[in-house]
Amino acid sequence: DWLLIHLRMTGDLLIEPLETELAPHVRLALDFDSGTSLRFYDARKFGRVWLVPDPEMVVGKLGPEPLAEELSAKDFFQMLQSHRRQIKPLLLDQSFIAGVGNIYADEALFAARIHPLTASNRLDSREAALLLDSIRMVLRAGIARNGASIDWAYRGGEFQNDFQVYQRSGEACYRCGSEIIRITVGQRGTHLCPNCQSPPG
Repeated sequence: DWLLIHLRMTGDLLIEPLETELAPHVRLALDFDSGTSLRFYDARKFGRVWLVPDPEMVVGKLGPEPLAEELSAKDFFQMLQSHRRQIKPLLLDQSFIAGVGNIYADEALFAARIHPLTASNRLDSREAALLLDSIRMVLRAGIARNGASIDWAYRGGEFQNDFQVYQRSGEACYRCGSEIIRITVGQRGTHLCPNCQSPPG
């Protein structure tokens, strides 16, 4: 069998001595003969744990991994062309591409100078390649900085210190000086520069 754990937004895995008292937000503890315990903390209960005979039962419907070398710019362009959805909600669809969350979608779209309401099939091959590069850039930056710590449940990360648009509404764009705005796209708060990211049409 396979044990799969998805941390989602607030999960954390820690190895602690077996005698350490369980904290209030431990959702799973695996105790080992070595005297240690692997503990899954999740204050907001967003995380998930599966025990399955085949990992494909959990991950089989996920889209491609954005950091995988096998995902070419040409393939990504074809993926975008096969949909007629607004680009921001499409990037958040884990069956389209895996692992891009709200923060990273906003940051990647800004880096690629693409408005979040743009229809995916309206992007040309150059824009698609730039978007894929931007997704990879912000994901790698987030990983290097241990993610973002934006409230008490997101501890330890520093990526919030490098946000270009996310949670910066009302502030000046670092690139052009225009005011960053916040809109709602697909029921998600979305941050952008209206000058750098021209609206579609």
